[in-house]
Amino acid sequence: MAAATKISRERAERINRALIGTFFTQALVTMAIVIRIPEIIDNLHLANNLAIWGTITGLSGTGSMLALVFAHRLVLRFGTTAVTRYGTLAATAIQGFLPLIGNYWLYFAVTFVQAIFFSLYNNAANGQALMVQKRLKRVVLGSIHGAWSLGVGVASIISGILAGFLPLVWHMGIIAAIGFVAHLYFNSQLMNRDEEKLSQIKVKTEKKVSWLKTPRIIWLLALGLFVGIWPEAVMGDWMSLYSKNVMHLTASLIAIPFSAFAAAMIIGRFSTGWVSKKMHINRAAKFGGYFGGVGMVLGLVASHFLLPINQLLAVSVQAVFFIIAGLGESIMVPAFYSAASHVRAIPATQALARMGMANSLIFIVAKGVMGTLADTVGLTLALGFPILAYFASGYIQGVVGKKADKLEAQNLENYPPTGTIPIVTVKE
Repeated sequence: MAAATKISRERAERINRALIGTFFTQALVTMAIVIRIPEIIDNLHLANNLAIWGTITGLSGTGSMLALVFAHRLVLRFGTTAVTRYGTLAATAIQGFLPLIGNYWLYFAVTFVQAIFFSLYNNAANGQALMVQKRLKRVVLGSIHGAWSLGVGVASIISGILAGFLPLVWHMGIIAAIGFVAHLYFNSQLMNRDEEKLSQIKVKTEKKVSWLKTPRIIWLLALGLFVGIWPEAVMGDWMSLYSKNVMHLTASLIAIPFSAFAAAMIIGRFSTGWVSKKMHINRAAKFGGYFGGVGMVLGLVASHFLLPINQLLAVSVQAVFFIIAGLGESIMVPAFYSAASHVRAIPATQALARMGMANSLIFIVAKGVMGTLADTVGLTLALGFPILAYFASGYIQGVVGKKADKLEAQNLENYPPTGTIPIVTVKE
């Protein structure tokens, strides 16, 4: 692998900071809506039909899969900065209009298109990050994706405050407008076309392995990736619905447990490198899955019994246990991706792409299943699904950990995009 890297280190550092800024901003805009998901559901008249809500939010993620078909061609033709620019601006603008939609078919169509722009942005931005990483001769993806997690945490805090006095439409409109302006600035700091041509990473052609000959361990890792991400996805939207409908919390109080979970995720992700020096990453993730599951169980049980005594006490105790859940969750994805990079029978890029595609398909089904469970057995019992996913991820980490070689430091940086539907940004 070789690259012509003629831009200065100072310029590369500025580009790196701009990438960090755009990831932070996109998370801030995207996740601002989380604690107000119950109001979105009310707008769509789906409060009594959560199966439809789960299905449309799951299927909308197929837009991100569709984008993978042509994202690489767009990047080659127009460059990573141009694709990043239009992806971020379009996705942000759409986010501001979501509260105005009152028909769930229209909501599905709009979020499907938004998922396409999200995927294009993610593909291009990560591609530019690899160019910067090559120039600086150090890993930068960790801090870039850590900025996403930080944006999630900040979004939950800000939204918790704004939700106390701002209507949903104004809330989302203001956040989207701020995000739009921030993206205009950060996008202007990214590489220009000439700099991109100087920084292209040339990779030798890899022999493609037939889908039918994909090693079984890849499908196990795909399942593990799903159960590893599922608790984070549920914590983002279904827990908000649980907090409102079951715990009867205000929007501001809903933000407290989620903020605690998000803060723990931030700490955990920035600490992954340190943890891996003390313990094999898959072994650490195995314990993370088990402890995370216990943390979520205790958070739900403790808040249930404390709620009749004092609402604020119940929320505070739940937040403490969700910190444990967030720390356990934070290490899951880098551990599964690092294990995939050590499968010798298939090139790493193909392994990651197939894991991501299978994982996305499972997510589509899981969203519908979660909605159906909420309708049939209730939200409280439906939350057993992510709890089981925690324990399953811990078990699978234990299995794949036995097969993984000693983890190389750069493999810690194979983070996927954080979001409801994970998007793979590699090309087969």
